[in-house]
Amino acid sequence: MSQLYFPSLSPENVTADGPASTAELQGALCGLLCMDSQANRNTWYSDLFEDYQPGEEERQNLLGLFDETIQSLNSLDFDFQLELPDDDAPIGSRIAALSDWCQGLVFGLGVSGLTDETELPADCQEYLTDVLQISQIDDIELQTSDDDDNNYEELVEYLRMGLFLLYGELHPAAPEDNKIEH
Repeated sequence: MSQLYFPSLSPENVTADGPASTAELQGALCGLLCMDSQANRNTWYSDLFEDYQPGEEERQNLLGLFDETIQSLNSLDFDFQLELPDDDAPIGSRIAALSDWCQGLVFGLGVSGLTDETELPADCQEYLTDVLQISQIDDIELQTSDDDDNNYEELVEYLRMGLFLLYGELHPAAPEDNKIEH
């Protein structure tokens, strides 16, 4: 994922009802796209966050984020990457961003219509339970260990691949898409 910058998401500009970070913004977009693969690329952020008022340069970055995310989710290469801090950032800030991404995903799914009554296979339900638990991580709970980087990488990969599972379940390929022409 490219490193996008949204000045309106800096701590001094964040509103109570808008996204708090790029990770949360991307997570919310993923939730929206899981529920509506035909989401409007020009207005998706206002569908999720009523009070989010990006500037013109940010709007261009939002279009880029949308295009990159939808393309990655539909890629046969599974090349989607979570918008998280670089590997050289402190583990606490990477985990906080991961928690933000999960909060965004839960928010995006909920705003877009996922409910407790939505029928999902057990593995998708388990994934969403895990996402909800990760979204509640508080940095007070963090205890560092030598395995932090490996555990973090495994968690990121789990979230990434689980998103493909959820996206595929909510948007299964149409039967005519599976036909092979001779």
